This record gives sequence, structure tokens and C-alpha cells, in this order.
Amino acid sequence: MNNRKWWIIGALALVGIIALLYFFLRKDLSNHIVIPYISHQKPVIDPHLPHNVALSDKLDEVLFEGLFNISATPSGVVYEDGLGEFIDIVGNSTVIIRLNASKKWHSSYSVTADDDEVTVTESQPRTFSDQDLRFTLRRIQQLGSLSPDYILVSQALETWDFEGPDNNNEIKFRFKPDREWKVDEIKDVLSFKILPHDAELAAASYETGTGPYLTVPPASPPNDVPRFYHNPAEAAELKFVDLKPFVDNSTFTTELKNTNINVLLETPFGAVSPILGDAEDYFTKSNIATTFFAVLFNTQRLNREQRTELRKLLDNKVIMDRFYKAGTPQQRNIEDYKGNKNNYSDYLNYSVFPSSSYYVEEEIVLPMREKGTPDLSVLPDSIRIVATMNFQHREEYGEMLEILNDRSLFNGKVRAAAVSNDEIKRGNYDAILVAIDGYKSTFLFNLYDIFLREPDFETYKINLVTETNAKGERVAAPASFNGRNFCRIDASLVGDDRENFLKFLEHMHGFMYSNYIGDKQAYAGFLEETEQQLALGAYLFSLPSLAYFSTQFDAQSIQLYGVASQLSTIEKWQERRD
Repeated sequence: MNNRKWWIIGALALVGIIALLYFFLRKDLSNHIVIPYISHQKPVIDPHLPHNVALSDKLDEVLFEGLFNISATPSGVVYEDGLGEFIDIVGNSTVIIRLNASKKWHSSYSVTADDDEVTVTESQPRTFSDQDLRFTLRRIQQLGSLSPDYILVSQALETWDFEGPDNNNEIKFRFKPDREWKVDEIKDVLSFKILPHDAELAAASYETGTGPYLTVPPASPPNDVPRFYHNPAEAAELKFVDLKPFVDNSTFTTELKNTNINVLLETPFGAVSPILGDAEDYFTKSNIATTFFAVLFNTQRLNREQRTELRKLLDNKVIMDRFYKAGTPQQRNIEDYKGNKNNYSDYLNYSVFPSSSYYVEEEIVLPMREKGTPDLSVLPDSIRIVATMNFQHREEYGEMLEILNDRSLFNGKVRAAAVSNDEIKRGNYDAILVAIDGYKSTFLFNLYDIFLREPDFETYKINLVTETNAKGERVAAPASFNGRNFCRIDASLVGDDRENFLKFLEHMHGFMYSNYIGDKQAYAGFLEETEQQLALGAYLFSLPSLAYFSTQFDAQSIQLYGVASQLSTIEKWQERRD
């Protein structure tokens, strides 16, 4: 009896000790948003240039603001006032914006840090002015097609300048008068992030903005990445945003489980993690897919007949079922933002316009779903499909290459290989597997990213050349198809497809340039028809988007939606109070 008593006392003491150890040794991430990154892929922040590390572009929302800020809500994307306030549009082309001169640049503060203690003291106040806006417009103009902002702004503004400000601090932009501008479209054009006028035009990275968080200098520059601390002039709920390095992103889910991080913005394959199933500790947020996979064909190596048959051979459902191991014990489960589970077929694409886009959902284009049986006799003995795994989507590319190499799926016709970026730049492939990131599933859709982008994953460059035709209209010049694109389309080469390539270019520019809904829809139909004839690629499927958060946070305070950055509402995130 005595022995039993002592056993019970010992067990209770052990439980008590474990509880105390858990209490004192547990990692306290309160007031911190902790996001992981791969240690050899440090984020570099430039609000006007896309970076091959996705987190870099997401951090723009932490530091910078535009005249208007794109933000997510439960029902869609909204444009909030940032450094500007929309006043009016006069005569369809003169847009009046009031500048918010009360906004302070981060350089108005002195920031010092000692471990978890950050001290922010106000120094000489520096506020936003028209000089900063002019500097930013000049920078974007100089970056040219290296910057997606250039593409958007150059199609909208008459000049890279504005009138004013007047006594009310109001300025006037002249928008191109050949469109019917809506307020949200104007705010979208003016949502580029703004830098202070004394910033360098070509700095390696930028740290000074007016956004909700300030940069805290790293303890050991340049090896450490900066931390971020809430801007005293803004209303960010949580004090710290920390970036934590790990060797490999395959460990991110484990790091979340071990409470070393509390936010995981992307999961491999966009799938539900089997080790993060405890709803007491984690919750998920899905948003609309903004990435899709395509195999784009090298038009200088494969003729139209071969491209047509290759498109038939690459069955997207077969590839996707294998990709998600559908129907096997190892199935990768997915869940969309509507709560639908494992609805893989919804992500299959049959057109350059993904199935979740406005153009397919509204039946503006009708993709051909039945492709027929491929005639293998017209195809080369083997087709070399390449991808580079040195940038984003490493796990997904690896899995896709393995699937494409399966001789039982494609009659042994396909040889898939991971190659260097230099080999892609040289065009040494019959077809290339690419992930197109950031497509807008609503009205806007950037076709230049697919067909005019330089085949270089290190540098983002769009090869758009425009000219004025005999009617005085701005049109895309044939030089836009210069052979330096994923499909290697070169309009200077004589061939059977040249006329259709130029027609495709005309339709693409018309689609991108037009803002009249009817015109845009008509161009979408023309594009779909011409693309079907040219067979420029096989459009496989979109990648689900799923993020995990610790239940430390209030799920209602975190909103994700479509193309709004996952960090677009970071200043509103709150901790759970129950």
C-alpha cells in the first residue's frame, strides 16, 4: 500500500515538473509575427522589381504604401487610401488626387535594438510630398519593362508626370482619354509603392517607406536580415515582424509545429499538411489560386502540327492526379477558400485563361476540353522538356519532372530535365515547364507575363515594343516577338505561322490595352481562337494556395483574397484574446 502511495506521489510530482518546464521553456511568440525563409534565399526588398524569392515581394506591404493600397476583405479586393485620396475624375481623363502630407517617412525615427527591446525615438520629421511621387514615377519609368508597375502605368497615363499640387495639396493626372475609367481601375494604376525622393535610383534594396512597420537594423549586417517593428504613426496591432532562416522549406511545417514560427504563408503543393491537423493549435486560410503551370512549346523547334499533337499528349488530368497522388494512401489533400475539399478538377485548365479566371467562369472563352488522341507519328523521337529548380516552386517542379519522365504516361516520348537558368536563356529545349505566378483571376489578366517575358528567371523583363500605325493608334510592333520569350516566337523569321503570330500579338496588345469591357471580351475570344490554332502550349492546372497560422492569432483579423498580397492586412492582425 505504501509503495502504491509513493508511486502516485512520484507520478504527480513528475507531471508537475513537466508542466513547469513547459511553462518556463516554451517559446513565447506573443506580439511577434514570425515568418520563415530559406537561409540561402534571403529576401531582397524592392517595391518596383519582382524578385525570385516570393517573400521579398510580400514584404512590400510591411514597409511601403502607394497612393492607394490593395487590401483583402472576406468578399474581395478593395483599394484603401494610402498616400493619396481620390477626389474626382473630370471629363473621363483628368483625375484629381489629394496627397496625404501628414504621412511620415520611417526616416523620421531613430530605431535601436537590444535583443527583444526596441527603442524608437522621433527625430527630424520628414513627411510625404509631391517630390517623392515624382521621384518614384521617374524610377519606374527608368526601370521600363523590368517593372510590372511600368506596364500598368504606361498604358494608363498620358505622361509620367502630374500637375500641382495646389493649395489643397491636390494634383491632377492626365489619363489616356480613349477609355472609360472606373474609380477602382484608377486606384489600381496608382497603387505602385512610393519611395522617398532622396532614395537611390538603383539601390540593392530599400528600407524606408511609410508603411505599418519600420526596419530594425540587423545585429550583424549584412549576414542577418532586418526585423520590423510597428510604426508609431500607424495602427499596427502587433509589435514585431520577424524573419527566421531555415536550411530547407521542407521543414517549415515542423518548425510551425515546434512553435519556432507562427505563420506559414505557403505549403508545398498548396496542400493540407498531415502534421498540422490540430485545430486547437493551427488554422488555415485559403485564397484564390494565382499560380498556374504550363508547358510552353519552342516554336523554333516544333512546327504547328507537332505542337498540336504534343498538346494532346500532355493530359493535364493524368498529370494532376499523379501530382496529388489522388486515390492513394499518400493523397495530398487540398481545400479551397470556399471550404471545398479535394476538388482537384476545379483547378484543371484547358486554355491560356485558367479555369478560375473571369474569362472562363463567365464563358467569354470556351476552352476545348476534348483534345482527341495524339498522332505520335508526327512527333520527334523524344521531346525535351526542361524546368529550372533554382528559384520558386522547387518541390513542385521536381515532382512534375518526375511525372513527365514516366515512360508509361507519355509513350516514352518525353525526356524531362532540370536545367540551369543559362540553358533556358539559350533556348535549348523543345518545351519548357513554367509556373506563372500572380495571375489575376478577376477582370485583369497579364498575358505579357506568359508570351513576352524574357526567358530568364533571374531578371523580370517584358519585351513589349509599341509603334503608331497609319491611323495614329498605338499598337504592338512585330519587334515585340524577337525570339527572346518562352515560346521563342520570332516575327522576323519567315514561316507559315508568321501571319498568325502577328495576329496573336495584335490581339494580345488589344486585350491588355483596352479598358472597355466589350472590347476586352472580344479580344479574349480572338486570343483564345488564335492560340488554339497556333498551339503555343499545354495549360495544365492551377496551384492551390493555402497558408497556416498559429491559433495565437485571431482568425477573424487575418484576411486573404486573390491577388491582394497575403500581408496586405498585416497591420490589422490581432492575437486571440480568449
